[in-house]
Amino acid sequence: MNLKRWGALGTAAVSLAGAMVVTGGTTAAHADTRCDWSWIYINDSPGGDPKEAARGHSHNTGNHYISYSSWSDYYQKYAWYWESDNDGGSDGDTYDTYYSWNLCDHPAW
Repeated sequence: MNLKRWGALGTAAVSLAGAMVVTGGTTAAHADTRCDWSWIYINDSPGGDPKEAARGHSHNTGNHYISYSSWSDYYQKYAWYWESDNDGGSDGDTYDTYYSWNLCDHPAW
């Protein structure tokens, strides 16, 4: 009986570790605030805000774009502030929200 329990626990631990690796990879791609950007479109679902071009990144999990950047005297670098494009699909658009920030050696534009 004890051998069966230990075997089940080992299987569960391996499954959990595998799930953590997959989730970690997804999270790492989702939390992208690197110091470069390309032109993307935000608000492109029907019923939302007018579609517009923005500086940012497109991901499977959504779009993130730079709302503004500024010089930081404290860090002696440029701070880039990222927003999430909360495009609501067929039910319209919801307000975009603050996502994250990053320090970069050059201004965003």
